[in-house]
Amino acid sequence: MQRIEARYRAKRPVGLYVLALVTGVLAIGGCGTPAPPPAPAAVSPLTDQQHARYAAAEAHLRSPEAEVRRQAAVALLSMDYAPAFNAVVGALTNSPDATVRISMIRAAAFCVDHRCFEAVLSNVSHPDAEVSGEAARAVARFTRAEEIDSVVAMIGREDTTAEQRSLLYRALGDALAVRATPVLLSGLESADPQARTAAHEALRRISGRDLPLDLAQWQDWWTANAYRTREDILSEHRQALAREVEFSRERIGRLTEEKQELMRLITAAATETPPTLLAALGNRYESVRLYASVRLAALDAQVIGGLRLDERDYNVIRDALEDASADVRRNVVRFVVALSAPYREDLVRKALGDDDPGVLTAAVLAVRSSTGPEAAARLADLLTKSPHAAVRTEAAIALGKVGSQESVPALLTALDDVEENVRWFCVEGLRKLGAVHAVPRISDLLLRDPSERVRQIAAGALGELGQPAGAVALAQALKDRNEKVRETAAASLLDLATDNADRMSVIADKLRREGMLDRSRQVLRRIIEQFQEVEDAAAQVAGAYRALAEIEQEQGNWPAAADVLEQLDTRMGGDPDVRRRLLACWIRGGQPQRVGPAVEGWLAGADGANRVAVLELALHAAELLLHAGSQREASAILDLVDGARSAAVDRALETKLEELRLRVNGTQAP
Repeated sequence: MQRIEARYRAKRPVGLYVLALVTGVLAIGGCGTPAPPPAPAAVSPLTDQQHARYAAAEAHLRSPEAEVRRQAAVALLSMDYAPAFNAVVGALTNSPDATVRISMIRAAAFCVDHRCFEAVLSNVSHPDAEVSGEAARAVARFTRAEEIDSVVAMIGREDTTAEQRSLLYRALGDALAVRATPVLLSGLESADPQARTAAHEALRRISGRDLPLDLAQWQDWWTANAYRTREDILSEHRQALAREVEFSRERIGRLTEEKQELMRLITAAATETPPTLLAALGNRYESVRLYASVRLAALDAQVIGGLRLDERDYNVIRDALEDASADVRRNVVRFVVALSAPYREDLVRKALGDDDPGVLTAAVLAVRSSTGPEAAARLADLLTKSPHAAVRTEAAIALGKVGSQESVPALLTALDDVEENVRWFCVEGLRKLGAVHAVPRISDLLLRDPSERVRQIAAGALGELGQPAGAVALAQALKDRNEKVRETAAASLLDLATDNADRMSVIADKLRREGMLDRSRQVLRRIIEQFQEVEDAAAQVAGAYRALAEIEQEQGNWPAAADVLEQLDTRMGGDPDVRRRLLACWIRGGQPQRVGPAVEGWLAGADGANRVAVLELALHAAELLLHAGSQREASAILDLVDGARSAAVDRALETKLEELRLRVNGTQAP
């Protein structure tokens, strides 16, 4: 009996169980099985008043309202009048309307009218599921031996379906039909799982035992209890009910007391003061402790930070961190976060040993607000082992703040975490810790991670870590499908382009080939600015000028390209190729007037060795001008060539000069 009591208390809601059991006891004859009513006379004389009531009730059987029909049927069954009984049974048996049958079934069950039993039982076979279900529930109200035997007989019929058997098994259980135990034992071997479950539940209901669905165990129970009657079972259930009622009274008393204590705390004038709330953390009732913890967590941070805790307060908080309620522990940790040292650190370390994700998350947040690395080892453990993504995320964030190089292995391991946020904050933590040896892993993450956010922060971290080894991945990331990743990779490449002209040139070229012209310009200008005075980097600087001019030309920025080439010409000391490109930029950029003075200056500065090359360049300028329709400027150039040539000028140059002169004079089409 102690086990029965314990089972009831542990597994059944108090109010629902009491209500169901009281209803069941009354329904199945808790005050004794009712005697069968006398058979109605063939025709009972009625007074006018009785006949009026009969007529009204009979008419109400056809009401569209289900409850009206049920009440009418109850009224008819209470009459000692054969037509009244026949009206109900007729509707119960023959009505084509399922809702009408249900109303009649409920009336018969309410009255426990044994005359209606066979009609009710027959409706278990009705094709409408609502009708059959209602009929099965009504059958449980009929507990005479012959009625139980009729139910058992129906279970054994070949035309009874598995679903109908399940309904009838449940009805036998609700009726506490001890005499039907053998058929229920057979039901445990049914091929239909629903029927097996129903038979099992019926046996548990009848026996008050919580045995598994195992035929051998139930047969052993039946062997030991076959002598028992239904009245024995009822008596046992009534005793259990009495204990349950007493237990409920005790529980209601405790709830009343708990409510009073909670209300005293809520309505107290000093409720919002830390001493009152701290004291309430030790209350025996969870609701009081929870309220106190919520209010403590909601206190202003300055108020909490200014608290001066004594040993008693400290012990109360420590005990609250072991509260059975995870909600209480979470709120207490949030309160602890705002405490000033020296109280906080020890309490936070204790909270980090909790197994609730909410508590752990709050504790990790507290570590993030700390200044010391005391908890770094625990954070690393949480990062790599916690099953909760929120905890791992907060641990990664915290390690980025309070961790050290000893935390790097955990951060590297967590780069494989399934949670995007964890990977993101691990990269961020490695960046903050300056973990340069993490560059290979971060590079791999940049190229392979499915998250655009993670790839972007990986690209940024590679730039900040400043290791040339990251340039390869960054260059590949310039082809990333996400624009933000590409831009971040480009910016990081710029960060890497700081101290090596060759590497900077390679980066500039990659950026240019990926269409990131502005980024490429930045690197090229940086090369020029950083290395123009470095003798060993002269070739790289000249290449930067050329590449910069080419970018401007590709963009159609002819004046800008010309400015760059002018600077390069000054640096290179008269390179013919540079000057040819410069001439083209002036003319295509709408500045033909600049050609003549430039050529004149070049000729004036040319010595014997390169004079012919300058004359050829001047003729090239004149030809470009003619193509551009600038005949006057072209003619001026030819005049300069005439004045500068000598007997040493070769025949080819003379021929070219004559040809261009003819074109200028209009004797030959340009």
